[in-house]
Amino acid sequence: MGIKERRQAEKDARVNLIAESARAVFKKRGFQATTINEIAARAQVSPGIIYHYFKSKSDLFFCLVQPALENLIRDLTKVAKDKSDSPDKKLFKLAQVIYQFYLNHNDTYNLLIRYNDDEYSRQLPEERLVHFKRMMRETMRLCEVVIQEGIDRKMFDNVNPYGGATIFLGAFMGMMQFQENRMKQPGKGDHREESLQYLQIIINGLKKK
Repeated sequence: MGIKERRQAEKDARVNLIAESARAVFKKRGFQATTINEIAARAQVSPGIIYHYFKSKSDLFFCLVQPALENLIRDLTKVAKDKSDSPDKKLFKLAQVIYQFYLNHNDTYNLLIRYNDDEYSRQLPEERLVHFKRMMRETMRLCEVVIQEGIDRKMFDNVNPYGGATIFLGAFMGMMQFQENRMKQPGKGDHREESLQYLQIIINGLKKK
């Protein structure tokens, strides 16, 4: 192995060590509570070494969760392209896929829906910023595609697909936030999955009368 290859191998090993250490701390502490210093201590490197490879805590976190995001888009695309389902059923299935992502990757879900463009620009390298914005837009686009299919098949009224997708996804996020807040109150149960059924009101509202 030459000097160049050896240096690359050492770099890869260091990055992998940081990533695995970060994964363990994020899992234990959650995104908000985790600090770069904690990750550095677990990896037995200095915080400066981490910042040499990653622009921020968010940058490091997004590197770890990118496969989960790509799987989300893959699953949403599969639903949207399924020719065996009607548009109304596909729209509800999209919400179910996002709900499972919300449950299984809650830190990632909350980080994505709460970050604005200015924060993204400060926290992520440009290449990663473009990639993640594309994935977020793809979620919206797939909802639009299904709504447009419903319009084309004369099942839905001739609404603006973007507006319909915005209302649909906004209702989903609002219900999850409402139920999370409710669950913090003494004696309140978990009714998040049941709340998904209320999206049928929006879906029915899209249908031709």
